[in-house]
Amino acid sequence: MGSLTFNIASSHLAVVGLLLLLAIAILFLRSNDAKQPLQLEDKIPYVTNTIQYLTNAGKFIDRVKKKLEEANCDIIRFNVGLIPAYVVTGPDNVRRLFNSPSTLDGNFLQLLLMDKHWGMHHHEIAKFANDKTGRGKTRAPGTEQVPESKRYWLGHDRLYVDYLANRQYSDALADVFHRTFLQQLDTLPAGWSTLKLFEMLKKSMATSAITSLFGTRIFDLNPGFIDLYWQFDDIAGHLVWGLPNLFQRRSVSIKDKLHSMTLNYVDSAWEEFDWDGLESETPWEPQFGSRLCRETAKWFRENGFSNHATAGHAVGALFGLNGNTIPITTWIMMHAIQDPVLFGALRKEALSVYESDSQTGERHLNTQKLISLPLMQSVYVEAMRVHVSFNVTRQATQPLMIGGHAIEKGALVQACSKIAHFEESVWGMEGHPASEFWAWRHVKSVETVDQSTGKVAHEDQFAMKGRPSSFFPYGAGYVMCPGRFFAKQEILLAVAILVANFEIEFEQWTNEHGSKSARPAQDDGRYAAFIAMHPDRDMTVRWRRSENIAKED
Repeated sequence: MGSLTFNIASSHLAVVGLLLLLAIAILFLRSNDAKQPLQLEDKIPYVTNTIQYLTNAGKFIDRVKKKLEEANCDIIRFNVGLIPAYVVTGPDNVRRLFNSPSTLDGNFLQLLLMDKHWGMHHHEIAKFANDKTGRGKTRAPGTEQVPESKRYWLGHDRLYVDYLANRQYSDALADVFHRTFLQQLDTLPAGWSTLKLFEMLKKSMATSAITSLFGTRIFDLNPGFIDLYWQFDDIAGHLVWGLPNLFQRRSVSIKDKLHSMTLNYVDSAWEEFDWDGLESETPWEPQFGSRLCRETAKWFRENGFSNHATAGHAVGALFGLNGNTIPITTWIMMHAIQDPVLFGALRKEALSVYESDSQTGERHLNTQKLISLPLMQSVYVEAMRVHVSFNVTRQATQPLMIGGHAIEKGALVQACSKIAHFEESVWGMEGHPASEFWAWRHVKSVETVDQSTGKVAHEDQFAMKGRPSSFFPYGAGYVMCPGRFFAKQEILLAVAILVANFEIEFEQWTNEHGSKSARPAQDDGRYAAFIAMHPDRDMTVRWRRSENIAKED
């Protein structure tokens, strides 16, 4: 009996002790309110925010932005399930997020893509996951003994440096895209005709981009490839960040069908391509397509990956190739078609960089001059600023401080382009608030003096209004979209070809099923947090080819 009494008393003392410790902890936290980040309201803790985050990221980001503005804060905390998560704003906090690879890991998102988009086998994903050497030439401390052959991140990234950033190969891609896009446009009716702009670009521009990167054989092997890709594009974001696969069976089925098509392409290319032939060094051929795709397939095989993995990589590349470029091109054209002054200015710039081939006399765009034109660059940056919704996401690998706030190990930390890209103090100009698209936001007029005549002239120059920590449509820091330079080329080539070669008149805004819309297109929130936002309406236009405007001097 005495023993029982002692045990009960001990239990009571233990409970009291725990309550006392809890009270002390609460008092401690309250005494450090300045270090506690703003908390996003969660009606059902761990549930309400999680569901909205996974199923309606656009509205979730709007809530976060509103709360930050109301509280005049630069960091807010919430939970994704049981995982703590933070959204940070402000240049210092965002720079910390971008430039701290030792404490904030960006590779985890690519590992997630390898699983959710690429469909790689887990033992193949593990090769990347276990590579802690880093992506740079200099290895991370403590990994000096890892063989070069096990540096998978670096090896993969080098493919893009060698075969995409390299001028020889980027020019070849641009040339194939240019020729194919013109061929696609030539199939459209002559004379005045009516078409839906976004619908047309989703076919003609996607065909041209895929041909430039993957060749022509991929279409021969897979009827309906373009249509299936756009079904995948619709669900790609939710497939990564959305509900578990059990609740996304249709999305998983679409991804699997697309993967089977890219596997057909990879298997066929390996069977048909002659690695000892003349085409082994060529920038482009019809089987693999670009040198980048050919060398990627070779690298995967030499490093012990399956064709299944290579095909999954192709699925990811398809999304990267088309997910930003075609919606952004559509948005630029939509803005230009509604603004005759802008359309005319873009046409004038485009025509200034058409050149005649010395051998054939054929007129073509000089791509390098095109991508340096001030208004073309400005309209490109402005469309990316306004219409891309992308969350740069890192995962804390150890406890750290951001903006004076403690971030726990394992937490997700994000910067949202839909917040940073609309900061009035960064992007706003008199008469042109940050909330609106303005094509000339990044153009400045510079006074120049002719040294021989003394005449003063004014020259337009591109000058981006914002700073790197406020503009990140392709990601930031050491994890950025490797195809961003080709994407810019592709977008501006498409815009230049359209404005230089066609007269285009606005007819009406059109709903998804073809009926007339009472309002203009807006960003489609289904694509928020992951990629360029599609217009939620199409634009029906009347157009005809101009009278050889880009074909003669």
